Amino acid sequence: MESIPPLPQPNYESRGSSVVVCAVVMMTLSTLAVTMRFGSRIMLPSYYFWWDDWAVLATLALSHGFLSCAVYWTTIGLGRHTWMIPLELTQANININWATLSLYATTIWMLRLSALLFYARLFRINRRFILGLWMMGCILTGWWITTMLVPWSFCDPWSKNINPTIPGSCIHGTAWHRAVAFINFFLDLVVLILPMPVIWKLQMSSRKKIAVTVVFLLGYSSAFLSLARFIMIEINPHMLNAGPTADMSWDLVPLMFPSFLEAPVAIVALCGPSINRLATHIYKQGTFTSLFSRSGRKGTFGSDYSAPMDNSKRSASTKASDLSRDHQLHCDNNSTTAIMIHDGDWDTEGIAMRPIGKN
Repeated sequence: MESIPPLPQPNYESRGSSVVVCAVVMMTLSTLAVTMRFGSRIMLPSYYFWWDDWAVLATLALSHGFLSCAVYWTTIGLGRHTWMIPLELTQANININWATLSLYATTIWMLRLSALLFYARLFRINRRFILGLWMMGCILTGWWITTMLVPWSFCDPWSKNINPTIPGSCIHGTAWHRAVAFINFFLDLVVLILPMPVIWKLQMSSRKKIAVTVVFLLGYSSAFLSLARFIMIEINPHMLNAGPTADMSWDLVPLMFPSFLEAPVAIVALCGPSINRLATHIYKQGTFTSLFSRSGRKGTFGSDYSAPMDNSKRSASTKASDLSRDHQLHCDNNSTTAIMIHDGDWDTEGIAMRPIGKN
């Protein structure tokens, strides 16, 4: 007769506090970054809101929802050993697990769209590149729908996914989750390198091309976190073990940290140009009060807005300001590629844009 394994000894260790600290820090940093981004749009002249701003704001809201669910989850079991969680909290843990998975998938989908819209803002005139962004956006949306629906097919009937006590059967989802981790990394890598061919066709010196490339690599740093999560799963696949002897509420925590960092870190990076522009303005003016005064405020190309103007001059200045929003990269007559950068966050002081051979 097969012996019954002994019950585990009581263990009151908890990883919940580290989850809470990480979530609170990430929510704080990402909120500050988006606040400064919107502040730079409102307080500085010749700046305007576009779709990427609202996409980042939506990503922030979804990220906060995901992190808030994780914080709440620690109060009912996440971070504790499974055998230390009261049975009456089993259903609550299952429900919050599904909510967290759905919010995470939606957050990452919106984050990727934010990056694509950021690229579209910068390289709006390149129609072939914009078409590529649309195609990539459709692929990302299809993958998001797939990741939302496929896990519900693991159990028959599907309601057993939520209530494991009802009759039925379930398949093990480890292979699926490993595949998702790899595909997520691959998609993040594609989003990361998508603008690189366009950047290297710009009429700039190689040194400046490298500098811009580094900025873009840092701007979508979530690709590196996706890689870290995939490596963690490959090294220690038992983290995804959902069997009767599994300790998922404890083992899953280290794997969740890259997910906690992914959206907030990318949000901060995507807001970096706006934050840099705002900080540069404050540094040049020497005081925060300059943000609330029109005196000495600069346009995209540094044109002075402090002098009073009559109506005719104001009209001419408005036209000049509109033109200054679109940073044209002047190419020589033989160039086959004309690209424009349409964002005041990228000024000619940081990147000198001129035809090759005319340095």
